[in-house]
Order: sequence, then structure tokens, then C-alpha cells
Amino acid sequence: MTSAKRQAARGGIKGMTGFGGGAAEHNGVRFEVEIKGVNNRFLDSRVKLPGEFSGLEPELKQKIQARVARGRVDAVVGITAGRPEGVRLEVRRPLVVAYLEAARELKREHRLKGAIGVDQVLGFPGVVQVVPEAGLDPEKAGATLRRAFDAALDAFEGMRAAEGARLSADLRTRLGEIDAETRLIGEEAARQPALQGTRLRERLAAILGGDQRIDPGRLAQEVALLADRVDITEEVVRLRGYIEQVRGLLEAPPGPVGKTLDFVMQEMNREANTISSKSEALPICQAALRVRSIVEAIREQVQNLE
Repeated sequence: MTSAKRQAARGGIKGMTGFGGGAAEHNGVRFEVEIKGVNNRFLDSRVKLPGEFSGLEPELKQKIQARVARGRVDAVVGITAGRPEGVRLEVRRPLVVAYLEAARELKREHRLKGAIGVDQVLGFPGVVQVVPEAGLDPEKAGATLRRAFDAALDAFEGMRAAEGARLSADLRTRLGEIDAETRLIGEEAARQPALQGTRLRERLAAILGGDQRIDPGRLAQEVALLADRVDITEEVVRLRGYIEQVRGLLEAPPGPVGKTLDFVMQEMNREANTISSKSEALPICQAALRVRSIVEAIREQVQNLE
């Protein structure tokens, strides 16, 4: 399953920053896992494990990759309680008693002097022996570790989803502001041909004088040429199209949307720049400037989305 399909199956927009912790315990062995994520252009996952469990690293990385498409993700796994040491020392007390009884008999029979200390007793052959302890059961310990890891990953995903919901709400608000400015630009643009015609007539009248007749056909031609040169219909249509595209992505993301939204914001900024450069009307230029400012703010937020 591709990352896009996995995201679609999970639903919702997610951020890249987050933290999740999880723990699991079995037969006195406790695992604790911490997972942290920050922004990154691509997925970069790292898992730090106790040495004896290093073989699980590929599997745990797969767990991350199955649920995260983009970001720097660091996971740390530790054993924090009840870890068996592997061996224990056992004193064979019946043998100690036998040694001491033999020593007392020798002292009586041969009238010997002296005392036997603990250090000497522990040094007698066979008194102390190393007994292997049952170590960690690899299968059961691995299953416990996986439960702890899954719990941490769930918590991490929950925080990323919360961040995504917050950012989505903010983007919708800002997108509404762009929509309002785009409508204003469209309304002002619709009035421009008539305004340009009036200004041109006034200028020609001032240049030619009141006694000079103005050729209506030539005037209409000049007005048409001027209107075509400053026409921003295509830019406004594209800007509206981008607004609807972003709304669609926010409502039903087909997969990770961060990179797509960043590209769309670049295009929206390009259209706003073109509108500002082509138009001579101050209200349109001011509205286009506001659109650029809002788009830049959205681009900063989009950097936090997966």
C-alpha cells in the first residue's frame, strides 16, 4: 500500500510534530517507548533499542513508515524495571556445615589452634557455585516490546492528528479571507472598462480641445486595447480555482497534502503578483497585496503539515 493510500485510509490531515509514550510489562519485564516527530521534507525514522533487541529495528521502522509519510521521527525503547541479570550465586550450605564439622574434629584430634573466617569458607571448593538464571524469553519479550511501541505510536499519531485539525481550521479561515479579496478583485475588475473609457475620453478632450470632434470608433478601439492590456479575468479565474482546490484537499485529503498545498500557494502568489502588475486600479492592487500576505502566512503553516 502506498503512503498516499495509507493516509487516505486513516483519514484527516496530520501535522509532523508530536510526541507519544507507551509502556508494557510481562513477568516483571517492563518496556517504555518514547516517539518524537518534527518537520522534515521527507520521512527520516530512527529507532534506538537495547542491544539484545537490535534485530527488531527493521520491523519497528516499518511500523512507523506504515503510518507516517513525512517528518523526522525518533523512537527510543528502554527496559526500565525488573530486568533479569542472567546469573546468580548460590552457597551450598550443607557443604559448608560438613567443612566446619571436619575442621572441628581435626582441632580436637590434633589439638590445633585457629579460627576459620568467612573468606576462607567461601574459598573452599564447591561451596559457591554460579547458577544460570532464566534470561529474557526472546519471543515474549519481543511481543511486550511491540505492545509498548504500538501504544507510543498511537499516542504520537493522536497528537499529530490534533495538530492537523488545528492547522486545517486556521487554513480554512485564511482561505475565506483570500476568497473575500478575490471577489473584491473580480468586482473591481468588472468596473474597469467603463472607468477606463471615461478617463480616456476626458484625457482626449483635454488634449484636443472642446472644438475638436473625437472619432467614436477610434475611441472604442483604444478603450478595447487598453481593457485587453489590463484584463485580469484569467488570473481571477485561476485564483478562484486554486481556492476550491485547497478547500477540496482540506475536506477530503487524498494523502499527505503538505507538499501539494505548498505548491498551490506558490501558484496563488504568482497569480496575485500578476494581478497587481497588470492592474492600474488602486483597490485591486491593494487587494492583491493582501492576498499575497495571506498566502505567505498559509505557506508558513503548510510547512508543518505532513
